[in-house]
Amino acid sequence: MPDWSIKIEGKPAVFTPDIDNLNLKPGTPLQVVQGDLVSWNNETDDPHFPVPDDPAKFGVFMTAAVTPDNPSGAYNVVAPSGTTISYRCSLHDNEHGQIVVVDFGASDYGTEDLIA
Repeated sequence: MPDWSIKIEGKPAVFTPDIDNLNLKPGTPLQVVQGDLVSWNNETDDPHFPVPDDPAKFGVFMTAAVTPDNPSGAYNVVAPSGTTISYRCSLHDNEHGQIVVVDFGASDYGTEDLIA
């Protein structure tokens, strides 16, 4: 099970990043539409602090780390369709992921990405 996950409010949660035997594998980018609210869920014993790679362009996701067994506040995606927001955990540089903004109705959630 991955260390932490992200979800879109009102939609299925999607795991990212995917950690297998302590070796990072690229996670499936989270597809959102403009206006979606994204939050991070911490299911580990360590805090995580996701930040965009380009905070000057995308702002900040949150003002403090996500503590163990807790979700973050919601980040309102205001970027237009076609935008990719790359991010990383500022506390663990090897953990990273992407949020891809798609046109309304174009989101493609694969069943392998859903939490059962």
